Amino acid sequence: NFPIVFKSAWKNQKKKKNKEKREFSRKTSFRQNRFFYKVVIQKLITVNT
Repeated sequence: NFPIVFKSAWKNQKKKKNKEKREFSRKTSFRQNRFFYKVVIQKLITVNT
């Protein structure tokens, strides 16, 4: 009985973690992309002038 309970609890934990990870990566990637674009544009401007 114990291993089954442990397994299901672990599964739920894993699911929760994946969801959190997805949310986190979505937020951070969006923010980082904006920052990245800013840097790239800044570099292009400095190179062209």
